Amino acid sequence: MGKKFRVAVGGVTAFAALSLAACGGGSSGDGANGSKGGAVQGGEQGPAPAVAPKEPVPAAFDNSKGWEIKDDEHDVSGPVISDEAGLVLLRWHERGGKTARVVARDAKTGKVRWSSKPVVRPEAPKSGLPVDSKVLLTRGGGKEYAVLAVTGSEGGDGVNTGGPVTRLAVYDIASSGDDAKPLREITVPGPALGFTAQRELGVVRVASDQGASLVDVVSGQVTTYDKNHPALKAPKPCQQLTGTCDSRRVTVAGQTPAGPLVQGYGAFWAGDWFSGDVVPAGAAPEHGGRTVTASSLPNGDALASWPDKEGKAQTNVYAVHDGKTGKVRASVACANESDSAFTPTVSGDGRYVLASRVVIDLQSGQGHCFEQTSTRKAITVATVDKDGTAYGKTSQSPASLDLSSGQASPLAEGTLLPTAIGADVAVFGTSTAGGKSILVHPRR
Repeated sequence: MGKKFRVAVGGVTAFAALSLAACGGGSSGDGANGSKGGAVQGGEQGPAPAVAPKEPVPAAFDNSKGWEIKDDEHDVSGPVISDEAGLVLLRWHERGGKTARVVARDAKTGKVRWSSKPVVRPEAPKSGLPVDSKVLLTRGGGKEYAVLAVTGSEGGDGVNTGGPVTRLAVYDIASSGDDAKPLREITVPGPALGFTAQRELGVVRVASDQGASLVDVVSGQVTTYDKNHPALKAPKPCQQLTGTCDSRRVTVAGQTPAGPLVQGYGAFWAGDWFSGDVVPAGAAPEHGGRTVTASSLPNGDALASWPDKEGKAQTNVYAVHDGKTGKVRASVACANESDSAFTPTVSGDGRYVLASRVVIDLQSGQGHCFEQTSTRKAITVATVDKDGTAYGKTSQSPASLDLSSGQASPLAEGTLLPTAIGADVAVFGTSTAGGKSILVHPRR
């Protein structure tokens, strides 16, 4: 094991990929389980258990047990929990290098269960991209899949420029060994600005400056929506002061059971339903230069941020719309941060939708807003546990929130907040860059 890497454990096209031999081969190649110790070792060949550092975490989690990833030579990031398989999936790649992998570690022990064959990362263009590779988790046909997405340009030389390309490698979550091959390899035209997995639909959305592509990871089908795609046309007339809602700035935000979720100007729609027919109480499609925007959720529903119809400064109405019908499932008004400052997320059990200072409980239909009040500072919510305990922070301090009562309590200064919570463990941290660690602790 390399000196600078530590895992501590306590109590459908041809896809360019490098073989281990191409990386140096045998025990001399760099692997995801050591900085210079050969290939990734899976299963019982994983590293011996060791004591993890005891950092302060919320009382629901046991910081005397668990495991840590710390790597000064490689980038390990983007942990995703699969409760179904009992895994934590991570993206691993050489710092400044040309390959990336999926590494799947046992959620309880930290040992490597499997890792993918090294995948070539296309070169990042000089202008840069917001993302170059990412590990995603999705399911379809009753199975879970790990997806390694990479983007950039390739094929250039000293004279000719390279062409942009995005590729997705799809792996069975039950893969094994240290050189797992993908079930299928999918190419999406052009560079990607971001990747989003709709976990319950088996769909990955690939965003680009030309529009968006929806990729079915089970079949490998890619549907690319440019501005002229017929699916982008609104299902009913939507004339505005200048043009129509589907004549400018139109893109696909994701997939719903009714069809692609389309974001137009001051409106959104999917299949036969139209946002103008399902405006939540207290909201308006447009007010004071602000317009409604919608994002897709993992289960095919949509989260929309509607301007407050009374024109209250910075206040929007956040509503979850049923993906089949567009009907409002739950909503709450909140003075939130700029909508461009966050992407909505969903709790590990799929019950809670989070959008900065907003939490919406899909089971009870209740919305919570943690904006600043006369007695409480604004709290940005990071995660919600299955018992309704949320974790977040003010501009200065960590906090826990009881969603049943709406009460917030300060946590001790320096308390680490979980970045992902699963059925049995919580993850603290997102990357090993800059000397940081990723910690995984079990529940008490």
